[in-house]
Order: sequence, then C-alpha cells, then structure tokens
Amino acid sequence: MREKIAESMKSAMKEQDKHRLPTLRLIQAAIHDRDIANRGAGK
Repeated sequence: MREKIAESMKSAMKEQDKHRLPTLRLIQAAIHDRDIANRGAGK
C-alpha cells in the first residue's frame, strides 16, 4: 500500500494535481505517525 501511495504521489507531482497531492501527503503522514505510535507502544 505504501508503494501505491508513493507511485500516486509521483504521478500527482508530474501532473501538478493540486487536489490529489496534498491528500496523498496527508495519508502518507498519517501512516508515518501511526508507525511511530506503534513503535512506542512496542508493536
């Protein structure tokens, strides 16, 4: 899933899609935050 989001971000950057790119960045940041929270919880 992370790879799919990264690929979508690359295509949104190339197409200069002003709606998709911030949404994908927000999703990626949420995934990253969850990873950090799980690391702290020992998961």
